[in-house]
Amino acid sequence: NTMQPESLQFIIDELTQQDGSVVRAAKHRFGSRILRHLLKVCPPHQFSKIAASLLEQAEKLACHSFGNLVLQCLMKFGTERHRYQLARCVEQSLTSICRLGFGGAFIETTMTYAASEDQLWIARACAQDAKVMLALCKTRLGHTCALLVLETLQGYERQRACANLTKYLENLRASSYGVHVAQFLEKECDVSCS
Repeated sequence: NTMQPESLQFIIDELTQQDGSVVRAAKHRFGSRILRHLLKVCPPHQFSKIAASLLEQAEKLACHSFGNLVLQCLMKFGTERHRYQLARCVEQSLTSICRLGFGGAFIETTMTYAASEDQLWIARACAQDAKVMLALCKTRLGHTCALLVLETLQGYERQRACANLTKYLENLRASSYGVHVAQFLEKECDVSCS
């Protein structure tokens, strides 16, 4: 990769010239790849207009198959403020995001790159709803997110989350991805159900 950030400015200028272009690109199979590359290669001050457009539509993009990938890149390569705003988006739109097969990956990326206090808020929001946690536990891209949620919580909050999931232990054991969460519950949360 020999392209310098300065040589990519014309793409940023073109994308930010017309309202809605950034969001349309984020929802497009190839446009999302271009945006992800820009976010990886360019410094945050260079992609600030792109980030602003993405954050304005973060809730919708978080629930889009390509848009969420762009937001994950913004989470990784954006500023602290970008990460904070995306963490709030996840916290507020958790149920919608979790319904999607790729939702767990988006939540996990957000938790991984968010500030520690934001990680805890997202974990609490996930654990608050047993159906959300169960949905995460049983998907390919969600079960590792569910484990991260349980590992992030401490003390009483973890005990309560484990107790809520223990009600579905047999259901988790029967799931090819949920079995990993069931094993965690048995080992780390002192679940003694057979």
